[in-house]
Amino acid sequence: MTRYARYYSLYWAVAAHAEASRLNRDECRRLVRRAEVGMAVISKAYDDADGTLGLTHGVDALTRLHPPPGSEFEVADGAGARSYSPRSWGFWSQYNGPSVALGTVETDGGALRPGRHRCPAQVLAMYAPLFTACERGQGISLPSAELERLRLQQEQTPDLEPLRGVFTATLDSRHDPSLWSGDDRTRRATLRVLARCWQLHPQAKTWLEAFAAGVAYGPTAREDPVLGGEERTATWRGVVLRHHSVGAWRRLWADLVAAVGSDGAFRRQLHEWISDRLPSGTVASFVADLPPTDLDGDPHPAEDKLRRADAGTVTDVAVLLLGARRLDTLTGMARRSFAGRRSTYLDPTWVAQLRREFAGRSVADLGRRLVDDMLAQSRRVAMRKVAVGPHGTFALFSRLHERNGLYFADSAEGRDNIGLRIPQLAGIATQVGLLTADPAQPVTAQGCDLLDLPA
Repeated sequence: MTRYARYYSLYWAVAAHAEASRLNRDECRRLVRRAEVGMAVISKAYDDADGTLGLTHGVDALTRLHPPPGSEFEVADGAGARSYSPRSWGFWSQYNGPSVALGTVETDGGALRPGRHRCPAQVLAMYAPLFTACERGQGISLPSAELERLRLQQEQTPDLEPLRGVFTATLDSRHDPSLWSGDDRTRRATLRVLARCWQLHPQAKTWLEAFAAGVAYGPTAREDPVLGGEERTATWRGVVLRHHSVGAWRRLWADLVAAVGSDGAFRRQLHEWISDRLPSGTVASFVADLPPTDLDGDPHPAEDKLRRADAGTVTDVAVLLLGARRLDTLTGMARRSFAGRRSTYLDPTWVAQLRREFAGRSVADLGRRLVDDMLAQSRRVAMRKVAVGPHGTFALFSRLHERNGLYFADSAEGRDNIGLRIPQLAGIATQVGLLTADPAQPVTAQGCDLLDLPA
């Protein structure tokens, strides 16, 4: 959801306006909701749906609810089926955490207030016509040249330069580490690493593919002067490599939930389900046949090789075991970020222990143990989320339930891996003029200058 740079400047301006007007929590919420609806009205009127950025958040809901022209704020002030968003704070619910981390907004008793980076006057002035409409009217009056400039696809808006400064931790185009927080320096470092990877691998099909090629595999991370000189490169190496293990667990869990289905299944049946999908032979021989995780002392994309010939459950178990092997080859910060700050259930250290324990036993035996571990972890997570209702009733938030030994699922589980947020960061960097999608010029002149990269 947090894919638009424009919304970071919107909430930056809302916080500054809320402080100047001394808005309380409820007044801030009203302004946020109306401003979001106003942005949707403007985008629907002036943006091209087929453009690169498409339309803003909320346009679909606005189209569905179809409020009368000039009375659009009724879907901002309404609730339930007549609200543009099911969330009480609208899209701010998604941008809240990132905006606080960015330092543009903080909250005080629920009310929005400026963060450690004060909102520049030109950004506040940019949104002033929208805020006036939100506070004085019942909707957006169009056409309006002032409001049209807030459309998502408007180029060279006054918020771009300040946003570039915040995202790159620069002031007057210079980075002075002493003036910025740890979060700011980490964000800058990640952008530098991402931009450099994009420079080195402009033919990559995705941002994440270029990022992984630069930080995770081969000698580039230590030989390139930019990547090798940035200590967070090693941290990202561990994060990207662990991402494979996380994805394998998610796919295994989704397949297990699907195997349970609405008709239910006993543990014995789930053991049979996974056993039927795994090869014969011992775990040790299975691991020995897996592709190498290192080549000439650097990580090798073994997981990617397995995924290209995806064999379902077998591939997921193999990826988990490759993760356990990487604990033996990664060093320093890369190993620490890969292993995690502390051992947890189902992490690579857990799998490494299972690999040792089951080395002489069958792969099917290991599979049955993985089923047991996933069921146990599901129950632990569900119990942590138990909520007690006002009348003493319990609510258990879980897709999988157990009664008298029978497991049943009330819905399917998604198989997609969790996001690393690299594509979203790259998208925002592109919107503020740091990166481009053009392989001939992957980083703009401004991006090279602000991020201290070779042209």
